[in-house]
Amino acid sequence: MDQANPGKIQKLDELAAEYQRVAQAYVDWQIQQEMRQPDKYGDTPAAEISTLLSARWQRCAWQHACGIVQSWYSNGRKNPPILQNVCIQANANVVVIEPSRSPHFDFWLRISTLEAGSPVRLPITLYERAKEALAQFPKLCSGVTLNRREDGWYATFVVERKGPKAKSNRIVGVDIGMAAMVCTSEGQRYGQVSAELRCRVERAAQKRRRKQKLNACLKRKNKPTVRLSDHRAEAFARNEIGRALNQMLDELPEDANLALERLSVRNMRMRSHQMNRALRASQLGYVRDKLKFKLDERGIRYRSVQPAYSSQQCSQCGFTFSMNRRSQAEFDCLWCGLKANADVNAAQNIAERFGDAELNALTYREVEAVLAVRFMRRLPVARSATAGLELQPEGWLPRGRAVAAKPLAMLSPPTVNQPGQHPCHSCL
Repeated sequence: MDQANPGKIQKLDELAAEYQRVAQAYVDWQIQQEMRQPDKYGDTPAAEISTLLSARWQRCAWQHACGIVQSWYSNGRKNPPILQNVCIQANANVVVIEPSRSPHFDFWLRISTLEAGSPVRLPITLYERAKEALAQFPKLCSGVTLNRREDGWYATFVVERKGPKAKSNRIVGVDIGMAAMVCTSEGQRYGQVSAELRCRVERAAQKRRRKQKLNACLKRKNKPTVRLSDHRAEAFARNEIGRALNQMLDELPEDANLALERLSVRNMRMRSHQMNRALRASQLGYVRDKLKFKLDERGIRYRSVQPAYSSQQCSQCGFTFSMNRRSQAEFDCLWCGLKANADVNAAQNIAERFGDAELNALTYREVEAVLAVRFMRRLPVARSATAGLELQPEGWLPRGRAVAAKPLAMLSPPTVNQPGQHPCHSCL
């Protein structure tokens, strides 16, 4: 919108300021009322909040606030959300996308303003990537998101894809990690947290600490504070992530469905400050969200599964123990002796949980007991007091493989709690 008339931009700025004020008021009101699941189609508190916005714009601000409050409660935040970036989420009742007949612009946006009956029309020029997406999926959704940045206004369009996502019996598990950004159950690893990225994160952390000290001084003097974010380091990291995800999706089999770990990074903390900086450099939450976006863009079917103990569980025999993972990169099963890359082993476990409804319905802490019970049920001598620890390596039953079962007498010597097999139980 950089080529728009300055007068029209001024009207849009006035609209955005009032919209943001009303949306913030709706957010505060919903939190005061403890509305954990606000109804975005319900009545707005018009009596408590006076505004110059029309009823249709108030509905947009109310729905925007409902989404923010739901996310705030679901993430368990404590500090109330404060809207800092200027963002308008509009629907077809207030913003209309009109085709352009001029070769200089691609679209026009007809936007209702604070003055009733005086809309403005702003020209829209699409990026090359947006033109390619629109050529592939020509139908635009009616909703438009407007964002105000330092260099001007930007509009975000959404295209509509037709047809359901294809189903397949071939499942590929994806593990999101810190050593490799993504790792598949096929053994492929994409993206590395490079030394340059770690260095940039370290410099960004030092810069953030200096800004925090500066803001403390500015607050004491009642002066406006500076922003703590470092856009350059964040943009560099996200560029690396996007390149790794594109490479993975380009090499993914056409008929594959993906199993993704239901990753929660909100409470992730490491023991050392250095590992916490590496955690921030890996941006696990952004990798997860960006991967889902790209899968939806390409029409690839995926499912989020329970990732609990996937890095400690053996993908061959199912034995789950924390000491199985010797290091960040090595996995060595203490039961069957499987040696594999830790991320690949975890991705194979995630792939197996694609259709595991029982495991995916459990909480994180409940998974360990279920995995232990499943492992015990696969043992030929599950009744043994030693839980089959005396078995020879050929006695365990690998998951997903057809193994000929041997007679019980050939698998192990008799145990003390199996009557009739030990001299002390001869009377029984």
